[in-house]
Amino acid sequence: MIFGCRAYYIRCRKTLAMRQAYVIIITLIGLTVSSCLKTSPLVHPSADAAFVNAARGYFTDSLLSAAGTPVDYKSGIVRAVAWENADYLKLPTAEAALVPVHYHDPLMVKASFGGNHLFHLDDLTKLLIYKRPGEPFHVEVLTAIPDSGYIQDPSGGFRGYVFAEDWWGNQLDQYLYVKEGVRKYESPTVQTTSVVRYCNVVYGYNYASGDPGGGYSWVQAGGCYYMYLPDRLDDIHGGLSGGLGMSGGGGFSGAGSSVAIAPPDNPIANVADYLKCFTNVGGDDHTYSVTICVQQPVPGSRSAYKWVDGGPIGSSNEGNIVNVGHTFLIFTEQYGNTTITRNMGFYPASGVKPGSSIAPGKLNNDETHTYNVSATFSVTNANFFLMLNYASKGNNPGFYYNLNSENCTTFALQTLTQGGINLPNTIGSWPGGMGCNPGDLGEDIKQMAPLSGMTRSTVQNYHPNVGNCL
Repeated sequence: MIFGCRAYYIRCRKTLAMRQAYVIIITLIGLTVSSCLKTSPLVHPSADAAFVNAARGYFTDSLLSAAGTPVDYKSGIVRAVAWENADYLKLPTAEAALVPVHYHDPLMVKASFGGNHLFHLDDLTKLLIYKRPGEPFHVEVLTAIPDSGYIQDPSGGFRGYVFAEDWWGNQLDQYLYVKEGVRKYESPTVQTTSVVRYCNVVYGYNYASGDPGGGYSWVQAGGCYYMYLPDRLDDIHGGLSGGLGMSGGGGFSGAGSSVAIAPPDNPIANVADYLKCFTNVGGDDHTYSVTICVQQPVPGSRSAYKWVDGGPIGSSNEGNIVNVGHTFLIFTEQYGNTTITRNMGFYPASGVKPGSSIAPGKLNNDETHTYNVSATFSVTNANFFLMLNYASKGNNPGFYYNLNSENCTTFALQTLTQGGINLPNTIGSWPGGMGCNPGDLGEDIKQMAPLSGMTRSTVQNYHPNVGNCL
């Protein structure tokens, strides 16, 4: 399965919240398109507090308090509505609030019209609550799946498919957003000017990361339908284009750009020589610690990457405008007045990117690499050397870096596991891939209950190597 943080060695363990990873693949076929209608994005950056508060009250008191049964898998997952990030919309015939929705479990989606890209449903799902004068509130859960054209060039508003459902997953409507406007699925009784026939089916796999043998496959058939496109503007959904699309990662920009990892800039040529100053001594005379250091692409965010004005940034390739952050380890031994410290990070020996994601692994001296989140663990000499010996394998022939399943974050987490330290490992996504990543790990460390012997820091810092020996 692609969800294992390490395809060739071991898979991710469960997070503290006992999260699971899932994939939903949506396939749309038989598509033909003709005329369309123009729309105007009307999203206001700041929410109107009175309307949003009223919408929130209705959602909480009237909708959530009513009994309902989820009709599909994703609608049964625990979800949170991020009211603090609500957008207020003044539409031609209504007021509306568009609010991000976050799933407790990391649900992934892939669509044939979106190219070879995996998306996190957190980035695609919005709660729409709108109200026309004299009418009650209306509530829809919108899932906006971008097409390949929008991914390459997100200017001009969202383009792709929008699926509207109620909170329990019952289908309400479906829309096709194109540059010129919005096309709405209608019943065969509506007078139309053009028709699109489409078929869809949802394939999924419920994969428990801590129990790879206990998953099960599932299929949700969508059947075949006809989409009718009348020459009239949808008065609600026609004004949403500016508020839909990717969130969390800042959207897509820069045609042809992709997440890429550069080779190490200070490679460790001889790992045995690099680590030779450490001594394996029991008792109280020597103390040992290991620190996992995380530089998030967007500090304080789970974003797996961010777009920047040119590289190189962090571990991004020069000329690639994506910053993906980095995760590495610091090993420290202290005795008397002596301190020995070594920094180690895992990189590909040559550049990798989605579609070319595997390369021989290489360890790097990361003493000059900054980080904004860290967790330090006091350990025994036995566990210290178990972790040190495992980390040393990063330079072994045949030990490969994999952007999705054996990256810098995965490698650091697996190294800690050798010493009995099990941290959360949330799966994130990026264009063309998914896996453990610095954005999620940084937030996991900040939010987790401290483990025994653990201290953590959220101060921007770096930690040079210390100590020499013959």
